Amino acid sequence: MTTYPLSEPATIYRTDKSGGERKSVARGSLADCADILAGWSSEDRATVEIEVDDMALRYGSDEIEELLQFLREEDADRKSPAG
Repeated sequence: MTTYPLSEPATIYRTDKSGGERKSVARGSLADCADILAGWSSEDRATVEIEVDDMALRYGSDEIEELLQFLREEDADRKSPAG
């Protein structure tokens, strides 16, 4: 997975169940959006996407799960003692 700077401005969008209206749920950096979604259930995360505002880049539900896993692994690596 290609990652982009976590400081990039981004928006979380949710599409209603009928697939029609798309609503902005939250805005912040890509890291902020990931932090917000990390607290949501996987079922709720499946209904949203993250769009990086200044790029033609969207994280769909699968990519959001990959991003969260990547960030969890990075965090664990930072916290583990150097061996």
